[in-house]
Amino acid sequence: MKPLTVLYYHRILPFKGYDIDVDTFEWQLAFLKKRFDIVPPEALFDLRKGIKLKRPSVMLTFDDGFMDNYTYASPILESLKIKALLFVITSKVLEKKSRTFQKPFIPAKDESKIYKTDREFLSSNELRTLKKIGTFSIGSHSHNHKKVFVSDKVIGIWKNEGSAHWSYEYAVGEKPQQGFPIFEMASELSKKRFYPSPEFLYRVREIYKNCKDEKETLEQANLLEQKGYFESDYEFKRKVERDLKTSKELIEKQLSVDVHFLSWPWGEFSETSLEIAKNLGFEFCFTTEKRAFFGGNFCRIGRVKAPNKKTSFTRKLTLNRYTTLATLYRLWHG
Repeated sequence: MKPLTVLYYHRILPFKGYDIDVDTFEWQLAFLKKRFDIVPPEALFDLRKGIKLKRPSVMLTFDDGFMDNYTYASPILESLKIKALLFVITSKVLEKKSRTFQKPFIPAKDESKIYKTDREFLSSNELRTLKKIGTFSIGSHSHNHKKVFVSDKVIGIWKNEGSAHWSYEYAVGEKPQQGFPIFEMASELSKKRFYPSPEFLYRVREIYKNCKDEKETLEQANLLEQKGYFESDYEFKRKVERDLKTSKELIEKQLSVDVHFLSWPWGEFSETSLEIAKNLGFEFCFTTEKRAFFGGNFCRIGRVKAPNKKTSFTRKLTLNRYTTLATLYRLWHG
């Protein structure tokens, strides 16, 4: 079978410098149409039946469900008769709301503001419009899309005075303060969560306050006992099932569609979470493993991030256009 390169995007913006700007996106699609077949998400059903691709092919996917996918990406896709796959974070996206905004919609340039407001994300009404237009199939990108602590080893110290990134604030369980410990983090759908105790948080904070040296604080913190506790296997399985089931049911209820597609947050998953997803009815699961798809495991479909630089985009797509080079690219990236 000829390789299928699944590209993933996040935002299509009216300005350069952050993610993909509109002009670059239009150039990328023109490049792809000349050299590849751009196939819709539903082509995966044919591949699973054993129908093989006759030409090198590309599929477009978008993660998160940003408003600019509606205002900037969709009109371009519609004009070129291209259908893509949109993975939505249902806790962010599927609110029942109506809104008006000054056109054209100008997204925030500061990433720290994105998750503080729902203004950057699509509403259920806007998703229904996209469904009607036909530019996107809708899949799940989980319900919560959160990172948590997954280790009890302190690897860093929170030194900022200002507000924390949303993922760290969620993991620590309260508003972070200078001197709080940082543990290894991962998607809460991939590993069991570690809960630091409030006592441990404040003991480490006091150590840092007294010495003001991160290395010394790390050494002392990792010698302390009773740092906290891990959730149980049962709690982890229940959490994953609850999250994915909620996301799937919300999309199906709000949009009256069957949800077959799942994109793991940050591409992170475990064999346990993968089995749960399959049992819930997700037939095609996407990762961020850098490789073209040749068929086989439809619950572990790798994807290539679309670069915003033309030279990088050309190189990545050319490497994945030919079977031999795409195989080597896959081996190179593990």
